[in-house]
Amino acid sequence: MIQTHFFSDFNNTSRLSLRQYFNRVKILGFFFFLSCFISFLCYADNSNLAFSETINSSVETSSPLLIDRSAVKLLNKMKASVLDNDYKLYFIVQDEDEYPNSYQYTYVGSKINKKGALLSLEGSAKEIILNDNIVSYFLIDSASFSIAANRIIEVFPDVIYSDFDSLIPNYDFINLGKGRVANRSCQLIRIISKDKDRYSYVIWIDDENFLPLRIDLLDLNSKIINQKKVLVVDFDFNKQKFEDYIADRVYPILYPIDKEDSDRKDWQVTWLPKGFKRIDTYNINFQESNIDTQHFTDGIFSFTINVSKRTQYDKVNLSIQGDRSIYSYNQGNLNIIIIGNLPAETIKQIAYHLKFK
Repeated sequence: MIQTHFFSDFNNTSRLSLRQYFNRVKILGFFFFLSCFISFLCYADNSNLAFSETINSSVETSSPLLIDRSAVKLLNKMKASVLDNDYKLYFIVQDEDEYPNSYQYTYVGSKINKKGALLSLEGSAKEIILNDNIVSYFLIDSASFSIAANRIIEVFPDVIYSDFDSLIPNYDFINLGKGRVANRSCQLIRIISKDKDRYSYVIWIDDENFLPLRIDLLDLNSKIINQKKVLVVDFDFNKQKFEDYIADRVYPILYPIDKEDSDRKDWQVTWLPKGFKRIDTYNINFQESNIDTQHFTDGIFSFTINVSKRTQYDKVNLSIQGDRSIYSYNQGNLNIIIIGNLPAETIKQIAYHLKFK
């Protein structure tokens, strides 16, 4: 069953799994948390489309002619708006075949010290706060903690922060016309990979303020597998009251992760989807276990390859949670886990082309 609640998903697959990692085979959660930590560093016109429907498009193949420069320009405006404006959003998040969950996100981006707060509106009042390049997780059913980061990744996916001009060689950008979300007029932009190795997006961008009001992640058959949709936009909230609230909070300590540069030469990647590059490689020492990690991205999607000492289990594990594929297997005396927001077949191809000495 796919988990949908961002806070419980993060909690269950990261913090709680850290201790279990070195005792049992359920180590996938730790590497999901690791993948999230690494990322800190470095359809149709009908807005009421049912979640189970697919996005219809006449585009079956990609060509340079499909690149709409005005669409790229609009996406760049969207990125600037998300980072630099002040706003409060009420939105819902839904994974395929799951119930939606609702959130409130308040953000002040017009100042040097950007501040944000993501609050779950259902169940326990779990909250994530951004303050002075520190993101703090206030959890109800486990210990709260903080990590060094410049944004809350649970709000918008990485695509929102992309350098869209640099993506033109590997993606097509198509203007799909007008739509309406949260009683606001929007322009629909579809982002499609030139190959079949990754997902695609449709982003609904506000005509007036350029905020993304709906973000649909589509699988290779143009079926929605994840959707974020804004219900209410508020630009007139009390900013001073919000900043005072952030300033008055008592924050948990920074989460300790011992990260060192990696110089391991006993494995290498021999195939990557077009446009992907390795942007970091290092070793993490956690509770006397070394995890060798390489992080790759194409500017929109990313994955990590994590290599550590072999566990006692030989079973190959594949887990698909929304847009996230997690593939684990053993090779010789090593355990390999690949995590990425890519189709499972792409993750398997990357694993198949790993070479070990």
